[in-house]
Amino acid sequence: MICKKCGLIWSDPRPAEEKIKEFYSKEYRKEYKGITKPKKKHVYRDAKEAMRRYFYFKDILNKGDSLLDIGAGNGVFVYCLRQLGFNAKGVEPDENHARYARGELHVPVTTGFAQEINDKESFNVVTLHHVLEHLADPLAELKNIWVILKNSGYLIVEVPNAEDIKQDPKNRYHKAHLYTFNPETLIALGERAGFKVFRKKIAPFNGNISIIFQKQQNTKYSSISLNDNFLKITTILNKHTNFRHFTSMVPYKKVLRNLFVAIREQIAIKKFNRDKDIIDTVVSVKIHHQ
Repeated sequence: MICKKCGLIWSDPRPAEEKIKEFYSKEYRKEYKGITKPKKKHVYRDAKEAMRRYFYFKDILNKGDSLLDIGAGNGVFVYCLRQLGFNAKGVEPDENHARYARGELHVPVTTGFAQEINDKESFNVVTLHHVLEHLADPLAELKNIWVILKNSGYLIVEVPNAEDIKQDPKNRYHKAHLYTFNPETLIALGERAGFKVFRKKIAPFNGNISIIFQKQQNTKYSSISLNDNFLKITTILNKHTNFRHFTSMVPYKKVLRNLFVAIREQIAIKKFNRDKDIIDTVVSVKIHHQ
């Protein structure tokens, strides 16, 4: 469904809240990647992704800053940040991945949901990497994050983009994504929860939206107009047909890119026995070449 006034996209109908919690606690990771414990290639991939994310916002961090990663998955991002000297911890609903983070990586990732966190003004930074689109009530979640952030603290959000035209049209919407944002609706949501935009980036390859929000004491909002947003989104998506997609080079470049990435991953991880060693090497190499 799409709102004709603001352009926000959401799934309807949706499961009951308890069903959603059960899905993310026991089924989502298994269904999404077919695993209960990350393989070495996933650890390598996640370490590289963690460092990409870190370089995007490292200028707002100070040594010893307290960071909370919501939807921490296997804990690789938390591990990388702790290796870099930050007081990072996470919360993850999937029981197996949270257990892996604690047992294998020895990082503080609790099993649970974001709305259960009530540590008022405890964190300098909160991160939501590909999490917000999964939440049943994203505005309530952001308002709770506003409470647990210190004054002038930062919220870092990354989500898929409703305007992405590099995706196969039939795969545009994932069943686990309850909401789909474009930059305008994401900014409006953040402002309504009491944040202002500090930095915005649209990824060139997949169009993902990354926004650094900063907590504001004055929660007045609406610096952005959504009047034409419905028309903007639908105009873009209506032009993105199966014919146009498969007569472009996009899907074929994606196949080749994924093949080369898979080969590089296998070469990179074959010499390692421990997952920690994979992550430590990625962190060291990325810091050295930055």
